[in-house]
Amino acid sequence: MLLQRHFVSPSQPRMTYAETLESLIRESYNANLKELQELWTTMGLSHTEINERMNTVRSKVSDITTEMVECDRENKMKIEEVCNNLKKDLRVLWRKLRMTGEPEHPPSGLTLVEQQKHLKTNLISLEEKRKERMQQFRSVIDEERALAAKLGLEAVFIDEDTIPEKEDMERVEESLRKLVRVKEERETHMFTMKEQIVTLLDCLGMDLNTTSLSSVLDGEKPFDSLKPSDLKNVQHTMVELR
Repeated sequence: MLLQRHFVSPSQPRMTYAETLESLIRESYNANLKELQELWTTMGLSHTEINERMNTVRSKVSDITTEMVECDRENKMKIEEVCNNLKKDLRVLWRKLRMTGEPEHPPSGLTLVEQQKHLKTNLISLEEKRKERMQQFRSVIDEERALAAKLGLEAVFIDEDTIPEKEDMERVEESLRKLVRVKEERETHMFTMKEQIVTLLDCLGMDLNTTSLSSVLDGEKPFDSLKPSDLKNVQHTMVELR
């Protein structure tokens, strides 16, 4: 509220923040200074005693302003650090997107807070561009990873934060083709073993629905997992039934 009282209209000369603060301080202590003079005169204090009191006031005011300066120096350094980190993040993402040139620098004359906002906006814009590009490859990458997990095999490593190179996508697509072949081979093998188990159960006069194998041997249900261990377990069951 005090600051608002010292704002001036556009037609008046604008006071600097230092001048405004000084004016506020003077306004806050003027009445007290007048009373102090009356008190010191009434008490009959010596020049030495009065000087000691004035030095105490000066020292306290100096301590307060020094503390504020140190605090805001630290705040300034923090904002500068944020801006520098944003610039680094921009350069890294710029390279990952393989864009030519350099990221746009904040316009000259901006305050640190304005620079921070400008850099943050640019970084968000690049992040959106990265997401758009990644969506072009995501479906193939996700399909390859899901199938590799289903088969218990290794997927091609792709950095989540990097736009894949053409060679990377070729490796993923080639891996996906191989995984599809492995999946089909294992499905065929699994269906063959399931049919043999069903035949063995019939020969043994066992009701499939009363065994723990009913869910495993459900011919209508797709295989959630086709890892080597899954095939080995079914094969072990078949051997035991024989």
